[in-house]
Amino acid sequence: MFVLQVARVKAPGGIHTAAAHYERMFRATEVGSAVLFHGPAADSIGAREIIADAFWRPGLRHAVRARAKGEPLVILVHSDLVLQRMKRLFAEAVIIAPCHSDKTKHKRGADLVVTLNPDQQRLVQEALPGARVVELGNPFVPPGPRPEVSVAPSNTLRVNFVGRFEGFKDPLTLIEAFNRAALAPDIELRLIGSGRMDREVSEAAARSAGKVTLAGWHARPFSLFNTHDILVLPSLWESYSYVIREALDLGVPIIASDIHVHRTALGDGAYGVLFPPGDSAALAEALKCALSDVPLMREMAAKGGEAVRARYGALPFWNSMRGEIERVLATRTE
Repeated sequence: MFVLQVARVKAPGGIHTAAAHYERMFRATEVGSAVLFHGPAADSIGAREIIADAFWRPGLRHAVRARAKGEPLVILVHSDLVLQRMKRLFAEAVIIAPCHSDKTKHKRGADLVVTLNPDQQRLVQEALPGARVVELGNPFVPPGPRPEVSVAPSNTLRVNFVGRFEGFKDPLTLIEAFNRAALAPDIELRLIGSGRMDREVSEAAARSAGKVTLAGWHARPFSLFNTHDILVLPSLWESYSYVIREALDLGVPIIASDIHVHRTALGDGAYGVLFPPGDSAALAEALKCALSDVPLMREMAAKGGEAVRARYGALPFWNSMRGEIERVLATRTE
């Protein structure tokens, strides 16, 4: 098979990250691939070949077919608005549409719609009756060797937020919960990130009675973690979360809001602690409970990391996706 990923993005984000993980999966499994890409930071996807800014270029169809060399062609359309054009250009291809959000309007006509969690699976099945809709998630294939979380230099515990400072990420509820928990004075809350709520977060941190540190944006936040760090993800909504999977892969203890994305990733609470979204009192209790037994939290996270690699690692994920592609191809020969 030969896979062409197609993405048009305005800024690095969820689609950009997913395309990079898919590309690393194709490399690891020796599947031929290229990326048809429009937007910033194209090189960071790490594709063997990027066909940049060529969506309307004459000869695109010939160029892609030449790269496929007669192999079955799969078009992985990350950006819904170009799905129909890809379908017209490559009528013989298997068109796959991953659900990076819950929007379904432009996914009609895809041969396979890939959902990311059980709730989204139900929603898309209802919205697209008769379509082939499969809950696969996205692959998780980190770049390079898996980094090790460093051994803590002391017994000081640290609570961490990692992400954009946006309303749906809900960093303010975490700061409020940290204050309500009234933890030991040497326990720090560190917020790694930035965004449109920079001022609100900074003001809330300044008002806090506890130790709150704003660490700014880091491309590799887990390189700052040690064995006495825990991660808190208080989001009110997410379409998918690579952060939670990366943390599990590294064995980092996790407390997360009980939204469908987090519940799925944490195995219904087997791999981390869940709390009702937006509930600072419940989060405060979760913090006190988790910090009272960090070794147990690390054991839970380690099991979660094993589960992530077993389902979303390069080979198991590609085997699952390839099986679905082969089912589509089989229906065309019946």
